[in-house]
Amino acid sequence: MPKVLVTRRQFEDQMDRLRSEAETVVLTRPAPAPPQELRQAARGASAILAHVTDQIDAAVMDAAGDSLKLIAEFVVGYDNVDTAAASQRNIAVANTPGVLAETTAEFAFALVQASARRLAESDRFVRRGEWKWFDPLGLLGIDIHGSTLGIVGMGRIGSAVATRALACGMRVIYYNRTRADDEHGAQRVGSLNELLAQSDFVTLHSPLTPETKGLIGARQLRTMRSHAALINTARGPIVDTAALTDALRSGEIAYAALDVTDPEPLPTDHPLLSMENVTLLPHMASATVGTRRKMTAMNVDDILAALRGEPPPNCVNADQIDWS
Repeated sequence: MPKVLVTRRQFEDQMDRLRSEAETVVLTRPAPAPPQELRQAARGASAILAHVTDQIDAAVMDAAGDSLKLIAEFVVGYDNVDTAAASQRNIAVANTPGVLAETTAEFAFALVQASARRLAESDRFVRRGEWKWFDPLGLLGIDIHGSTLGIVGMGRIGSAVATRALACGMRVIYYNRTRADDEHGAQRVGSLNELLAQSDFVTLHSPLTPETKGLIGARQLRTMRSHAALINTARGPIVDTAALTDALRSGEIAYAALDVTDPEPLPTDHPLLSMENVTLLPHMASATVGTRRKMTAMNVDDILAALRGEPPPNCVNADQIDWS
């Protein structure tokens, strides 16, 4: 039987689908496997079901050998996979497009609301026993309705966030390298700086590419309004972490809500962890039972197709693979 490597625990019913057609090796360790261990586990694999924290590079592919047909990425973004190296080796790469857009958009907009009303900060305030009386000027936030939301990256997720924001009475503007539909009533602006200067909340939904790495740095943060909040549910390296820390400390911006960071996770002594005007979450925007189950099922569908010698339904480099 062909071998399939699964780098994290997954839904057992979906693993049973794999086990019916392949020797399935599941790494149940709590943290990502170190490079040497990952390469060892990949030896002889026909497919790898990888997680975003696994660096699937040429060394891993070569360790698997000529048997490797597919790398199935558990999320939409596949920046942790060296797609060029995979294509050179005639290895297909697949992801999970579309299935998590609504769930991630719900989560991102929840962080907009949490930032506006300082929910995490207020929760810590109560837990510390500091709530002794009602202060009419304490822990004041800003209204969602009537505020401007700036969306960086108007793909499926950004568009779904726009729908929610407009329904709550927000003005929505967006910046995209290519023009996106304005059907929801969102307005396209001509530059990132224009978006940053106008927005009360900025939410990031761009993929991580060489062009977007460090997209939000010191200069961009200085362009934002002093009462503004930055929300990141995309990828940590899109934001310069040191610059963001300085901007929050100095009051250049008021708040940040981060589901992703750079590095990830942050070291336990990182200054962001002790700042009241920051909400930090463990990369969980797609973490619902329904969505994660669908993601696993899509990965398994792709793997089973590849094992049968068929093009995977969600292949991102299909035009570079010889399927004969």
